[in-house]
Amino acid sequence: MNFKELNSISTDVLILGGGGAGMRAAIAAAQQGVQVMLLTKGQAARSGATPMACPSYQAAFAIEDERDSSEIAFEDTCFEGRYLGDENLVHALTHESTERANDMANYGIKFRKKENGNYLQVVHPGHSFERNLVIVGNGYAMSAGLLREVKKHDNITLAEDVIATRLLKDKGRISGIIALNMCEGKPIVVQAPAIILATGGYPELWRWTDTEPGLTGEGAVLAFQAGADLIDLEMMLYYPTGLCYPSEVEGTLVQYEGLLTDKYCAGVMLNGLREPFLPHTDRLPVRDVMMKLMFREVEEGRGTPHGGVYIDLRQSPRSPEEIMETLKRLDSLPYNQLSDLGIDILKEPIEVQPVTHYTLGGVRINEWTETTLPGLFAAGEVSGNVHGANRTSGNALAETQVFGARAGIRAAEYSKQTNQGKLDKAEINEEYQRINHFLDKKNHPLRPIEAKRRIKTVMHNDVGYQRSAEGLKKAIQTLQLIRAEEIPRLQAASNTRIYNYEWEEALEAAFMVDLGEMIAASALSREESRGHHWRTDFPNMRSEWEKHTIVRINCKHEYVVMDAPVVRLKDRTRERRVADPVLLKAGVLSGYEK
Repeated sequence: MNFKELNSISTDVLILGGGGAGMRAAIAAAQQGVQVMLLTKGQAARSGATPMACPSYQAAFAIEDERDSSEIAFEDTCFEGRYLGDENLVHALTHESTERANDMANYGIKFRKKENGNYLQVVHPGHSFERNLVIVGNGYAMSAGLLREVKKHDNITLAEDVIATRLLKDKGRISGIIALNMCEGKPIVVQAPAIILATGGYPELWRWTDTEPGLTGEGAVLAFQAGADLIDLEMMLYYPTGLCYPSEVEGTLVQYEGLLTDKYCAGVMLNGLREPFLPHTDRLPVRDVMMKLMFREVEEGRGTPHGGVYIDLRQSPRSPEEIMETLKRLDSLPYNQLSDLGIDILKEPIEVQPVTHYTLGGVRINEWTETTLPGLFAAGEVSGNVHGANRTSGNALAETQVFGARAGIRAAEYSKQTNQGKLDKAEINEEYQRINHFLDKKNHPLRPIEAKRRIKTVMHNDVGYQRSAEGLKKAIQTLQLIRAEEIPRLQAASNTRIYNYEWEEALEAAFMVDLGEMIAASALSREESRGHHWRTDFPNMRSEWEKHTIVRINCKHEYVVMDAPVVRLKDRTRERRVADPVLLKAGVLSGYEK
């Protein structure tokens, strides 16, 4: 196939990703009167992270409790992010999430309400007040509502089952993409002066995750290859409570916030010896602290038979009827409160362990989602520098709507001022050959799933929740060997071109090995422990490391790791919260080195 045979189309704004951020961006861009194309790797509203999300959406409405405000939400987010989030982004997130929630309501997305008609707001760890809205039907209902709104706009074209493989540039700015259309089994080229990345994160690089298999991080790699900066790649958030038994549902998220909070189900967390081990604090620990407490029990030999800890609702002071009503109201447990799995949570404890849940790092953006590459924007989990080193509950879905809307508006404005760039035919043909190579017969073929397993094993063993210089260097060397010796051998078992999932997996594996190495290099660079980045050889936070790690491509097409200051709106030498002394004493929330 040559350039003339490739299907080439054009649009004003091209969006990659059909989740919450991508669909919200499409709506906002369409409202600006430009032509929008939305490409999604799977099925819109049925794939990606958003349909799998829990119902929490953080918005400081201060309806019932007038003490709360967007400014307090801003301070909560800065503090719980260990002051690593860029404050211009945090300000946009916390001050616009209420308005974006109202947009969702106008789209027909429902939030649970109280008898007086006000929104139900619940308190989660890290919130000063009751702030989380509860979406009826979880992330799936949110996705379905956004898709309904997308389909109301005639200037939005939706193309599903399309995986982007390379960003194209002309004179240092975005000009389009080349992608693999799985429906037709062949590459396509899309010209666009403005592209929004909304491809999600990369939790799938690790062994234990509660996310879907498509979150393999190609958006970050595409941006890097095109010349955009990546930021804080080492910051992978672990959600504390994913099921570790039964095996059929390993990794399935259950919300510890609703299960353990005294005001709600008031359950208890126990180690394998049936002993409580959480410190006595006013509020439940946030995620980075909770996961360290849990891992410590397992590592010191007090884990459950399947390598986790217990959540036990039998010891709750609530009646069984109250517990079940609360679980349904807050959507804290899936599968009909686990009864579909043959588990009676009123008669037996459940076993849980921390799992990779959310990407805190990603593509570097400013408050209007502009990357360091002209014409390229990023919104949602693919972007970095919003949450810092830890994220509080509800800010992920809020992020999709706040920055999705901002990306759509700014990309549309940019496209109106920018002509279509030229396409490099030689570059397109080169990329086609790379894509097609995964169907070619090899002397010693390797199935893509085997390469993925190797990468995930490396990341789990040496770039997991605990890291050291020795392990990170080992990971980098192993990933380099996989790239050199195994990626060239990848071959889809079938040469069928239409809906060949192994073909897609081969492309994903190639992205994963590149991203995995850059993550390990970023983690090696950050010589401290902060939030979800836990270095055994540097166990404390260090004031000199209150800065970002940056990964950038150089003239040799290699990555380099550097650092950059955190964007501040306030003087944090004077306005900084003090860490909980109980948690400091417990050794799981480190203060700055003295």
